[in-house]
Amino acid sequence: MNNFESSFDENDDELFNAYQDSSVDLKFRSIQVQSHTGGDFFPSYHNQHASYGLQHDIHFVKPDITKSSSEAVTNGCPCAPFGIAKNNFKICNSDCVSVVQKVTANLSNHLNYDFSYIDGEFMWKGKYLCGSSSFDLEVNLYHDKATAAYTVAVRKVSCDCSINACFTTFFNLMKTALCTDTTDCAKPVRKPFCIPKSCGWASQVSDEEFLEGVQPIFRMAACSLESRIQSVKMLCDVAQKDAHYLELPAFQPQCVQLLCELVMDETDDVRQHAVMAIAALAELDSYREAFIHSSVLPELFCLVENCQYETAQMRRTAAAILAVFSRTHPYTVRCELQHQHQFDLTSWLQHASCLLDVRTRESALIVKTYLEDVSIADCSAVAGGCGDIDSDCLISEDDAAAYLPIIH
Repeated sequence: MNNFESSFDENDDELFNAYQDSSVDLKFRSIQVQSHTGGDFFPSYHNQHASYGLQHDIHFVKPDITKSSSEAVTNGCPCAPFGIAKNNFKICNSDCVSVVQKVTANLSNHLNYDFSYIDGEFMWKGKYLCGSSSFDLEVNLYHDKATAAYTVAVRKVSCDCSINACFTTFFNLMKTALCTDTTDCAKPVRKPFCIPKSCGWASQVSDEEFLEGVQPIFRMAACSLESRIQSVKMLCDVAQKDAHYLELPAFQPQCVQLLCELVMDETDDVRQHAVMAIAALAELDSYREAFIHSSVLPELFCLVENCQYETAQMRRTAAAILAVFSRTHPYTVRCELQHQHQFDLTSWLQHASCLLDVRTRESALIVKTYLEDVSIADCSAVAGGCGDIDSDCLISEDDAAAYLPIIH
């Protein structure tokens, strides 16, 4: 279950150096000192400076906006500003609408990424979320009148980890698919950095060492918001450990109980990583049964709804988890919802086909199919003993994993 690949991402300096001075830019911000002529600059200052014996008036020189490329627009699309993100490429196309459509179509095909187009700003705001890693990014479109081409610039707005190859991989795939400038596409692509599997950090640990090492995770979850965020991210990483460690009696119940609390946290940053940890652990049948009989089950159902890009991955993942639960334990899921949580499942099933996001709707319809086939009378008859009926409905873990593509 261990799957680690990282890269020193050189793009993080854009978070701090998005703006760079140039000689032309400095000219617009220069000042000059002139003798007082009674002009209209800073009128309140002019009314007071005589009593202080000042002989000069300082004012800013008005820039010639016709020379600033950042102010010019073509078909509503702005020209590239000073300090443009260094991760950019060109699309040679004279039709702005066509370029926007191509970029939008490409952005919808990247796994674990979600984007929303900002009308009138020629910008896509996006978020990456997978396991313990997440970051926000922006994709901007600019027009170059000199070359009659469009420039696509991509930059990270925020990031929780600098050693991550996901952004570089995303940009390279996007550039390969959309770039039409042969000179720009010919530039060599930086190879991702991979830590060899033979490194000592990946060595096996004993059960006692594992249990001792995870104790700080549980303690941090009871502290401040930042501590809770780091705690749930650690759980996402721990969920990639071998099943032997995850199913230890001294760890599994405590882990399930903690995730039950974190998935109901008031902060989306905590909840989203809690859902990611549940998705990874749901590959194990013992965890599936534990989550179905816990308060996590109704919370996952409540998360499946229409949303913006900020929480799309969390809700898609919640729907994917429920698809596995409903396929492997349909009687238990319906029984728990009706008799333990008094959840309004009928309304939820009616709403499933109305979800706008395609991937979320596909998973929700799987849930709808399996739970509607379950007899309500059967669930009532076995209230408190659903496990006996479910044993006849179980499928292999390999088949169940096929319904969790979001976590692989």
